Amino acid sequence: MTTSEKIKKSIKDTLLDPDGPVLDDDFLALCGERNRRFVERLRAEEDAERAAEAARQHRKEHPRIGVLAIQGDYAAHAAALTEAGADPVEVRNPGELDTLDGLILPGGESTTMLKFLERPNPAGSSFFDRLRDFAATKPVFGTCAGCILLARTVTHPPQKSLCLLDATVERNAYGRQIDSSILTAPSSLPGDPLEMVFIRAPRIAQTGPDVEVLARRDESPVLVRQGNLMAATFHPELSSDRRVHRLFVDTVRSQYGSKE
Repeated sequence: MTTSEKIKKSIKDTLLDPDGPVLDDDFLALCGERNRRFVERLRAEEDAERAAEAARQHRKEHPRIGVLAIQGDYAAHAAALTEAGADPVEVRNPGELDTLDGLILPGGESTTMLKFLERPNPAGSSFFDRLRDFAATKPVFGTCAGCILLARTVTHPPQKSLCLLDATVERNAYGRQIDSSILTAPSSLPGDPLEMVFIRAPRIAQTGPDVEVLARRDESPVLVRQGNLMAATFHPELSSDRRVHRLFVDTVRSQYGSKE
């Protein structure tokens, strides 16, 4: 801090001290126009600092989490995020990633989502490339098709993916739409067994050593975590149980706090 900054801070602390002089309009009128403007500028700076700190605190408590709004029930994800304490945003353009603290990749048809994500944009890089860069540094949660997109390896049949989650995922492993089901099973989350809605669900066939399994269907992982990544082969947004979304929101909060 320079000498002039120290002097300014000392004056500012004195003038804004609640136990100091009462700087009402009559007092400022006696101080001259130059001093009055100086005090008003200090007051404006102080108000701006308080507003910025309040905004930072709100953002930390209610992180801004995007939901890729291409396919799937992204509106249900947004509602679940709101109930879990986040500020949800529907994302349709790569530039919208810049304002986010985290992102959900919802269910849908993974091949259709890939076609959309791989389309070139005027900036040169594709949405797919921007998404991979985003997921390398910020929390991302993939459900069903989103789990497929995150996986390192995709089978049945093979397809391109972001290659971020150290797992092999088999597409449509539990059959067709008619074979969809709702199950409950124990999980690592606090509370009762977890309700899980499976719709043409993929299967996590293999996981790497850094992948934590949080829930299983039979012997297969259905909810996993790896660092700032989460993936589920079911649809937590279609259940009234918000523990999975709360876990992701807490992950985003913890990472946001580490950047402060």
